[in-house]
Amino acid sequence: MKRALCLALSVVATAGLVFGATSTATDSIRADVSSAETPSSSVESLDAWIDSVRRQHNIPAMGAIVFRADTILASGIAGVRRSNSTTPVEERDRFQLGSNTKAITATVLATLVEEGKLKWTTTLLEVFPELRDSITADFRPVTIDLLLTHHAGISPFEDTEAKDFKSIPRLSGTPTERRAAFTAWVLRGKPAGPVGGKGLYSNGGFTIAGAIAERITGESWESLVRARVFKPLGLTGSFAWSDSPDVNQPWGHYETRDGTRPVDPRDPGERVPPIIWPAGSVELSLEDYARFLQVNLRGLQGHDTPLLKAATIKHLHTSPVSPPDKYGLGWGLQDFDGAPASVHTGSAGTFYAITIIQPTRDLGVAVFANAGGERASAATTEAIKALIRRFAKAGEK
Repeated sequence: MKRALCLALSVVATAGLVFGATSTATDSIRADVSSAETPSSSVESLDAWIDSVRRQHNIPAMGAIVFRADTILASGIAGVRRSNSTTPVEERDRFQLGSNTKAITATVLATLVEEGKLKWTTTLLEVFPELRDSITADFRPVTIDLLLTHHAGISPFEDTEAKDFKSIPRLSGTPTERRAAFTAWVLRGKPAGPVGGKGLYSNGGFTIAGAIAERITGESWESLVRARVFKPLGLTGSFAWSDSPDVNQPWGHYETRDGTRPVDPRDPGERVPPIIWPAGSVELSLEDYARFLQVNLRGLQGHDTPLLKAATIKHLHTSPVSPPDKYGLGWGLQDFDGAPASVHTGSAGTFYAITIIQPTRDLGVAVFANAGGERASAATTEAIKALIRRFAKAGEK
C-alpha cells in the first residue's frame, strides 16, 4: 500500500515525513479557531473537550497535553484504541510521533556534540572517509548543521510511491547496515536542491543523520534513542513497525469517505522501511512526550538540563544559515500570535502528532490522533490553536 511519509514542520501544514499530506511549511498557525470552542477554565482535565473535538471530526481517539517548563497544566484523552473495538484509550497509551521523531534524532546527535565526538561543522566526508572517491562534489561541504536543517540538498523521500523512493536499490542486512548503504548511495548521486541554499525538507537527510550516529558510536539508532533519550528522561518509548508490535496499543487509521479504517500493526504491507525510521518512527505517550518537550522548553529559557546544556538546546532551535530561515535542527521555527515558537507535525498516514513550544510564554502543547488524513490534520490543528491561545491568555492574567 502507498505510504506517504509526511513528517511535517508547520503546525498548519503537514509537511515532510508527513507520511501522507502535502507540504505547505511556509504557512503559519495564525488562522482563527473556527469550529471548536476553547476549553473551560478548569485545567484538571481536557477529556470532555478533546472528546468533543474528535467526535466533530470523526477521529477514533485524540489526546492533548498542555505544560510549562516544570509542570503540566492540563491533559486529556478520549476515544477508542481502534474503530472496530470498544476498548477506550488510556493516558499511558503510545501514539506514533511521525516526523516529530526528527527532534529526537537531532537530540541524539547533540549528545555526541556535547561529548566531543562530533561538531556541528563536521562534514559528511569526515564521518564517512571511505566515500572520498565516490561522494558527489556538491555534497562534500555538507555539515551536521546543514543536514539537520534540511539544507543538504538531499531528496525528500516523502512518499514510498514517489520516484526517489522507488529508485532506492535493494538493501540488505541490519537496519544499521541498510542505513549506511543508503547513505553511500545517496551521496553518490546528484543533489535534489542547493546545498546551503533554500531548505528542502528531507526524510532522507535524517536517515543519514541516523547513520552518522551509528558510525560514530558503533550502536544502532534505536539503541541510541533508548540510551540517550528514553532512559535519562524515564520514558517508556517504542518504535513503530517493530518486529513485535503491541496490538493492545492504539492502532492507526486511514481516512476513508465514510470515516476511518483501522490498520493492523502486524500487517507487513503497512511497514515503513527501517532506513527511514530516524525520520519518523518513535512512539510515546502524551506524558512522556511532554517530558521531552519540557527539556527543550527549559533549555530555550536558559536552563541546563540533565539531557543537554541550554546552549546546545538553543542551537537545536536556531537556523544556521544566513539570513535565518524557518528550519531548526529537527524543528520548524515561526511566530505564533506575536511570540516565537518551535513547531512540528508528523504523520505516517495513520497517526497524527502536532506540537508547539513558546519559551517566552513558558508554554507548550502537544496533540495526538490515531488517524491520518485531512480530518486528523484539521482536528489536531484546531485543538492546538485553541489550547495555546487559551493557556497563553490564562498565563497573562
